[in-house]
Amino acid sequence: MVNLKLGDGIVWPGQADIAVMVTFDFDAEYLRKSRNDNGTVNFADISRGLYGPNEGLKRCLNVLDDTGIKSTFFIPGKIAERYPDKIKEIAAGGHELAYHGYEHESVIGYPIEKEIENMEKSEKILEELGEKKIVGHRGCYNIIQPYTIDLIRSRGYKYSSVMKDRDWAYLYPAKEGENPVVELPTEHTLDDVTYFYFSYCKPVNKSNYTSEYVMGIWKDYFDELIREKDKVFVLKLHPQLIGRASRAKMLKEFITYMKSKGAWIATCEEVADYVAAHTGREE
Repeated sequence: MVNLKLGDGIVWPGQADIAVMVTFDFDAEYLRKSRNDNGTVNFADISRGLYGPNEGLKRCLNVLDDTGIKSTFFIPGKIAERYPDKIKEIAAGGHELAYHGYEHESVIGYPIEKEIENMEKSEKILEELGEKKIVGHRGCYNIIQPYTIDLIRSRGYKYSSVMKDRDWAYLYPAKEGENPVVELPTEHTLDDVTYFYFSYCKPVNKSNYTSEYVMGIWKDYFDELIREKDKVFVLKLHPQLIGRASRAKMLKEFITYMKSKGAWIATCEEVADYVAAHTGREE
């Protein structure tokens, strides 16, 4: 195995000081079904999840159109089956579709045989709707199994985006001749669930911060990373949460701010391709 190749010191396209990915987990009601301790979700929580496909997604797509950027949508296969027209709309906007489980499975120790089955079903429906091969992975609820990287590598994936261990992208260890798999790290303070997830189902969560408060945290985080340069900034959003009217307005303002600072804003696949081609230092 070669050593881990690190992306610190990378120079982004156009001499940009940071690479930004505005990503969405479009998991609708399955975000809540998989989170609940006893597997049952009340009607209110289901309706909160349905806000994503019913209202929030359109606002998010409008924000992306208005700001002129492309995004990556991580989508469970079951959601693609339930809302095929929504998935087609996402793809028609030029946005990337990526793997996010089949029913948003979030179990540590999940059997590899079941995960392969999930991937086969999810890839099939997403590739049919998006007319493009799936090359990206995000573990549900930030779970990654011991076999995950080897499995996605074997299926031709280019990247995963789930770890929390660095502020810059890196390549996973690989045997000679194996295709590179890039990690695009995330951070819980850049995840809208941290601030906006509300549920009376167990585990109860009553987060309900103001848009201005969240904007301040994201802006401070971005400002410091862009000052250091060579970093990645991955926003992890959910249409059922960020798609509320005032929050979508805040997101548009924040994207506009990042663009004004010269950030390179791209899809996860675009950033992964660039990292794989330009990362060379070995640890």
